[in-house]
Amino acid sequence: MSARLERPLLRGAVRELAGSPDLAALAGIARDLGHEVILVERPMPDAVSVVGIGRALEIVSAPGGVRAESAAGQVLGFEAGPPLAAAAVLWSQLSEGIVAEDEPGLPGTGPLALGGFAFDPAREPAPPWEGFPAVLLRVPGLIVSRVRGRTFACLLDPALEELLELPPAPEAAAPPARHLELTPAQEPAAWMGSVERAAELLRDGEADKVVLARELVARADGVINAGAVVRSLRAAYPACFTYLVSGADGTAFAGATPELLVRRLGVTAVCQPMAGSTARGRDEAEDEALAAELLASAKDRSEHGVTAAAVRDALAPFASTVEAADPEVVRYTNIQHLATTVRALLLLDNPAPALRLAAALHPTPAVAGYPRGAAVRLISSLEGLERGWYAGAVGWTDARGDGEFAVALRCGLLWEDGARLYAGVGVMPDSNPAAELAETELKFRALLGALTG
Repeated sequence: MSARLERPLLRGAVRELAGSPDLAALAGIARDLGHEVILVERPMPDAVSVVGIGRALEIVSAPGGVRAESAAGQVLGFEAGPPLAAAAVLWSQLSEGIVAEDEPGLPGTGPLALGGFAFDPAREPAPPWEGFPAVLLRVPGLIVSRVRGRTFACLLDPALEELLELPPAPEAAAPPARHLELTPAQEPAAWMGSVERAAELLRDGEADKVVLARELVARADGVINAGAVVRSLRAAYPACFTYLVSGADGTAFAGATPELLVRRLGVTAVCQPMAGSTARGRDEAEDEALAAELLASAKDRSEHGVTAAAVRDALAPFASTVEAADPEVVRYTNIQHLATTVRALLLLDNPAPALRLAAALHPTPAVAGYPRGAAVRLISSLEGLERGWYAGAVGWTDARGDGEFAVALRCGLLWEDGARLYAGVGVMPDSNPAAELAETELKFRALLGALTG
């Protein structure tokens, strides 16, 4: 149910930039200057990369639904219901009042809502996630998008235009971090005990699969600069989505994830769920051997099959056809995953927008387990940590309902001289706790290497 909506009229302009600014550097500079920042970047030929700076309006979670707020904090409206579905409704209504001249009509250009949501979008995250609401979609005052090799700026707040003319970031005033002191939130032996207990419960029929995560606390001997972290992640993991979301309390959420939750363009939706992992080899021959072992692993094939099937089923009510490719091994800098590309032709009469599809898909078995309800109950009883936005999603959506959301993995919550890192594994009835521990260590490496440059 909607409360009375005060639809603000926001006017702006879109222009193509002659140069090609470094989006991660721009995000870092803006954050250092005290602006709110959201960055989602994937430097692939057909991908959309976008940074949003400042706030024109936003949609945030509230008791019983979501509310819209102006930049001054005025409540513009409220939509009751499950938060993600309610946010999709409210954004559709609000976007009608946002006008930008010379909008080129390309995906990711013009006025956008950027943001994301927690692993549990129906519950406000507990500490240490005070700076992040369960759901946040923000229309920034300045949006810079890179699409198919072209860069566009959409300006809704003229005061932010000067950011487009700033020189590269100056040298940091404080020394950067060079050494990290690492402390697991839970001792490895105790965590492996939780994995063994989970496997026992799965063998007893409690669920088919459950995902358990670990938390690692890093204390640094210098400053951890969020902008430098995402630039380092982008360089090390060029095929991944790199992202940065500044928190209201001065923290920042950053990471590099390989997994696409959903991309919606027109009447087509694409998902690429991943489940089942192995390390990279020292050379091509070892890479191929490890990939072959992954494809042949009964445990990993079963885990992956559950995930791909759940994604197909979640898309089916919104589509006339849903097709899934055969599982394949996709390679990233330090890890290989089993992945399935799922494509759906959405119903032509009022195709579901990207955020509505994300609401139906999340959480997939790749980050929760299966069946969803049973898996979430096991996570609550066995995991012992506050996930916050870890295993939630980050992305963007536009007024047409197009958009892209990535699963928030390989990530951490950063503050001035420290970070909380998160990594999870899919536990199956025959899981080996030591092997699952080793997989989390492999996944932690993504952010650990970036924290010290």
